[in-house]
Amino acid sequence: MLDNTGPYDFVIDTGAQITTIDPRLAAELHPKPLGATHVAGVGTYSRAAYAQLESMRVGTYAVRDPPVVIQDLSQVQPDSRIRGIVGENFLEHFDLLIDYEHRLLCLDETKQLQGAVKGERVALAPPRNAERYNAFTVPMVVSVRVSGISDGTLLLELDSGMNVPLLFESGKWLPRAQTIGAAHGAREADDVAQAFALLMPQDMWVGARFFRHVSFVTPVAAGREIPVKPDVDGVLPTALFRTVFLSYADRFAVLEPR
Repeated sequence: MLDNTGPYDFVIDTGAQITTIDPRLAAELHPKPLGATHVAGVGTYSRAAYAQLESMRVGTYAVRDPPVVIQDLSQVQPDSRIRGIVGENFLEHFDLLIDYEHRLLCLDETKQLQGAVKGERVALAPPRNAERYNAFTVPMVVSVRVSGISDGTLLLELDSGMNVPLLFESGKWLPRAQTIGAAHGAREADDVAQAFALLMPQDMWVGARFFRHVSFVTPVAAGREIPVKPDVDGVLPTALFRTVFLSYADRFAVLEPR
């Protein structure tokens, strides 16, 4: 629910710093304009209108005066029912449980859910240059070990908006396998499809959890540099797990394998 209208279908994206609404919805709601801002994605970097709603509510949980980005979602969300993306500036007010097996999303502002969630608490790692971030823009990052990398760990952002593990600058660590071509939903601002290369499967450790033969992809430059997030090494989709519990306030995650 936005400004007491709706409900609208939104995607939950733990990798999006700010909530996004599509231009048609913005035209209906007339949010307060705040200017323009930069929006970075996998292989994309563009400017978008920036605005502020009066309220945003998911279930019984509401946040007042949330900022939003106004951006066309047709390239990344071909389902026309999707009117926006719930980002971290809303989610960071709560503990969050995503249960893929039962298709449930649970929000909790009392911390009672923490006591019911079983499993290893994996401390969230700060991104590089963490001091540059505002509170709600700090990404949910875990430190992982990968079998093909012997000289350290990788910082991967937990992202519910992605469905495949991704490394930004894989050439630093891993041999490239085959190019798999255009990726659905990953396009440049000029509508040029972004290509990816498939990397050799790797074993991976997140805390004490072990995952065998994880297949990462990496963006392939098309004659130009690809914008990346320099403060993390890649993306770890939450969809790899059966359930994911995230505590924004206490900075830990519980990741239950499928």
